[in-house]
Amino acid sequence: MRVYLTVRRKPVFARLLEHCVRERKGFQVVDDDSLQRLTGSLHHEGIVILAKSIARMDFAGLLRGIEAGTISGPLLHLDGVQNPHNLGSILRTAAHFGVGAVIGAAGELPPLSAAAARVAEGAAEHVPVVTLANPGPDLARLKKAGYELVATTSHGGDPLWTAPLADASKLVLVMGSEGEGVSRGIAKACDRTVRIPGTGLVESLNVSVACGIMLADVRRRG
Repeated sequence: MRVYLTVRRKPVFARLLEHCVRERKGFQVVDDDSLQRLTGSLHHEGIVILAKSIARMDFAGLLRGIEAGTISGPLLHLDGVQNPHNLGSILRTAAHFGVGAVIGAAGELPPLSAAAARVAEGAAEHVPVVTLANPGPDLARLKKAGYELVATTSHGGDPLWTAPLADASKLVLVMGSEGEGVSRGIAKACDRTVRIPGTGLVESLNVSVACGIMLADVRRRG
């Protein structure tokens, strides 16, 4: 890990710099132009941290975490959601509402890019991202282990506010992309389909917004 920051940000990140000194991690005070070159963006907010990418977990690791109790709470399955910014926003929401893990098909989940990590605001370090090599069989195994699979849709399905849902610790919420929604095969494997009631003036909600509403209601139920 190496930290680059402007002089004006040193007081704000004093504890981080103390950590760097203690752990012998490099840091350097630079100007705004240098940070812009490092990030390729004007939106660096005066600090850049170069670090190894966060490793993703596989399905076997997820099962071990659930069995050991290190992963608890509802699981969030992203089906066809490929925007890294949406992933970052979803991770932040997931951390706030106590999601155990965000899961999705290998090759479909977007990369946890620098932009996504920035949007996540630290949540990427708290909520594991799990890639499923075989989403259908893997979800079926979770279902066999007692999880209820709940798909979200913009059309049909039970209204979220009145839909009977399983205990949060045994719930997999399936969120689809804004354009296509949940794929037919995954939707067919789910136990229940729910929708977020609204005016109907727009086709659908942004997936990260819909995710927040869904998780807030699950949390409200206790």
